[in-house]
Order: sequence, then C-alpha cells, then structure tokens
Amino acid sequence: MAAVIVDSTDHDDIRVSLQALRIGKSPRLHWREETPARRLAVTKTLTDLPIRGIVTVYLHEKETRTERARRRCLEALLIELDQAGVASVLIESRSPSQDHLDLLLLMGARKARVLSKEIRVSWRSSHKEPLLWAADTVVGATTWWLDGCADCFDLLTDQVRVICLE
Repeated sequence: MAAVIVDSTDHDDIRVSLQALRIGKSPRLHWREETPARRLAVTKTLTDLPIRGIVTVYLHEKETRTERARRRCLEALLIELDQAGVASVLIESRSPSQDHLDLLLLMGARKARVLSKEIRVSWRSSHKEPLLWAADTVVGATTWWLDGCADCFDLLTDQVRVICLE
C-alpha cells in the first residue's frame, strides 16, 4: 500500500500534470491498465513532481487473507503519515462496505492510541481524484520491483521509502 505526501499548495499543479498523462477518453491513470512504456513515462513524470512516497509491504504466506494483509499495511501507513505530521489523508474508495472496514480500522487505531485523533481521513474514487493516481503509480512501481522489474522503481528511489512489515 502506498501514499504520496503532497503539500496542499501543490495539489492543483500535480492534478494538471497527472491529467495530462491520460490517453483519449480514459477517466484515469491506472498502473495495471498502462503499457510498460506508459508506466515508465508516468513514473518519469512523478520524478519531476514535489511528492514523497511511503510504501508499506507485508510479504505474507499464501494462507493469509488479502484483506488482512491490506489492513496491516493501511494501519502502518496511517501511523507513518500521522508521525510525519500529515494533517489529511485521502484513501481510494473501494466500495461502501470496504470503506467501512477501513473506517473501523481507523477507529480501532485511534482507540488504541496508536493514531492521533487530529489526522483527518476521507475516501474518494480514483475517477474523481487524480492525486490518487500518483499513489497507484508508486505502489505499482514498488510491486514490479519486488517481482524483479526495477526500471520504474529505480527512478523513484530518492522520493519513496519502503517499509517492510513482519
């Protein structure tokens, strides 16, 4: 799971840069839908933008359910963002029921006092928020790197920190 940290004064400029990368009538950029050449072009664009990335990775056994791994990564990512002083987090919406599971995790982390109550968290569709495309690119490049294809990730190493969870 990945997050990009962006100063609020840069939001609009970054949105414009990312929207310019769409092809045709495509409503968004999405790592899995792009060709390898396009992935490289999108990643190169990110290197010129004022962003920092954090990726949480949980390498787990096949028996571990994907949703459990996702929750571990999300909690660790929220804690990292909170400790970095991030005031507002936007998570890509998956569905109302899945967003509710994220909300329950958020409430549990606050109740356990591993996450402050000051950090604001909201959900939005990636079709409506281009800033989410940057996080998708960062996590895609990281996943490919873990699978042995480092071309895109190598471009981002100065901007991205990877945290491996146990």
